[in-house]
Amino acid sequence: MNLKKKICVVGPSLKMGGMERASSVIANYFSKEGFHVYYLAIFKHEKFFKLDQKIIFDEPEFFTARLNIFKTVLRIRKKVKIFNPDTILAYNNFYAALTLLACINTKYPVYITDRASPFFKWKKSLKKFFLIIFKLFPPTGVISQTTIALEHQKKKFSKNVKFAVIPNALKEIKFYKDSKPKNHILAVGRLNDYVKGFDRLVKAWSLVKADDWKLVFAGGDEDANDLKILARNEGIEDKIIFLGKVTDIDKVYSASKIFVIPSRSEGFPNALCEAMAHGLACISFDFASGPRDIITPDVDGVIIRNGDIDSLAAAIEDLINNEKKRKFLGNNAMKIKEKLRAENIGKQFLKFILSENT
Repeated sequence: MNLKKKICVVGPSLKMGGMERASSVIANYFSKEGFHVYYLAIFKHEKFFKLDQKIIFDEPEFFTARLNIFKTVLRIRKKVKIFNPDTILAYNNFYAALTLLACINTKYPVYITDRASPFFKWKKSLKKFFLIIFKLFPPTGVISQTTIALEHQKKKFSKNVKFAVIPNALKEIKFYKDSKPKNHILAVGRLNDYVKGFDRLVKAWSLVKADDWKLVFAGGDEDANDLKILARNEGIEDKIIFLGKVTDIDKVYSASKIFVIPSRSEGFPNALCEAMAHGLACISFDFASGPRDIITPDVDGVIIRNGDIDSLAAAIEDLINNEKKRKFLGNNAMKIKEKLRAENIGKQFLKFILSENT
């Protein structure tokens, strides 16, 4: 392996978020393997994830919520020419389109890794923009998280583009061996995001008979008023805990026994993988895409027909009352730590994005 190879990762930022987590984990792996790594952030945000100290991090000068496409493309082009990387890994179809536009008439191979749900609804203008870019200036290769996402991605590109399915790597997991799990059912994510389906979980929880258990929501600073109102209307306010922003999510996993992901759709549910790595008994709706690429039903987790509130409630109650089953599923779930180790996933990325440069 050539330790002087240079890799440029183009990602959104280092704030709290799934794509930010995925891009920082893989960038750190590249750096620890001896590559020269550059992280080119599209936005300037407060930082939540940390990069290896050897990584050169570049972000815009000012905080801004709106993206100036013209200035962003010029900035990417300028920075890429300075970095002069052997390969570029761009996260998200839209940011990848900007990167491809910025790299017109250059030698740099650009690989796209889209971590969003394949059913995410882009604004028509943005979708039309990146589809035109993909047609005029196709990437060298495209990486999808799941087989379902791969089939959707293939529709956007020519047959000359290379494809691969590579899931997200697990972030470094911190275990609290002295932490005694409580009777907590945990859910993690953006509390005001309809796609996360937390309203469905609250409705299911209202049907569960378990007075000595609590449903716990761990989220960011997002407004949880709608969920609190729903809980009040369902008469279960006192059975739910809202933790708000959590800086050490591993401690929250360690303090829980069951994890539920009630999403309507996902790209690749990182929180589910982390919960499994912690040995929690996990329940997921059969949304698209992700659960069936991660969970083997009734072996290392439970999958419920998408949107079936009654069945979700029954599955939660079953695990509450069946400690043996909880431990069986949780022990098997922990095997995901090896499958999604950063080293294993990182090697797959390197093999794909450097295959023509090594």
